[in-house]
Amino acid sequence: MRAAFDAPIQASASLLDRIIGCGHPVLVVFETPGCAPCESLGPTLEKLAREFQDRVLVVRVTDSAEGWLAARYHLAYVPTLVFCRGAAEHSRIKGNPGALAIRAHLEFLLTGEHPPDHAEGPRHTLTARFGGPPRDAAPRALLLAGS
Repeated sequence: MRAAFDAPIQASASLLDRIIGCGHPVLVVFETPGCAPCESLGPTLEKLAREFQDRVLVVRVTDSAEGWLAARYHLAYVPTLVFCRGAAEHSRIKGNPGALAIRAHLEFLLTGEHPPDHAEGPRHTLTARFGGPPRDAAPRALLLAGS
């Protein structure tokens, strides 16, 4: 029995490697709570998940502000859409370019024909967190002058 995913999969960062590694074509959408371009992308992802349900997994990862995740996937903006095939990144879009651009990238991901035009859209600069809250104190020098 095979599962059909006709809605975006909400996944944590810890499951992402397993989803991408399954070998199935995947659209991973990195986003954060409170991001207006991310939120406006929701209905588009719902439609595309239904349209491509047997061909592409649509995955939403909402903890993109975690520092290790942002560093690992080279995230500077949210939303960032990463198209993967065969467990490797195929292409990437920064921001919310709209349904037509995303659909063109999905078709290219599946067929390899008709490369889509470069696409970008409204986005927010990602502020990643590494460890705890930022310190107010100035950084300490590792080496002292004259030592």
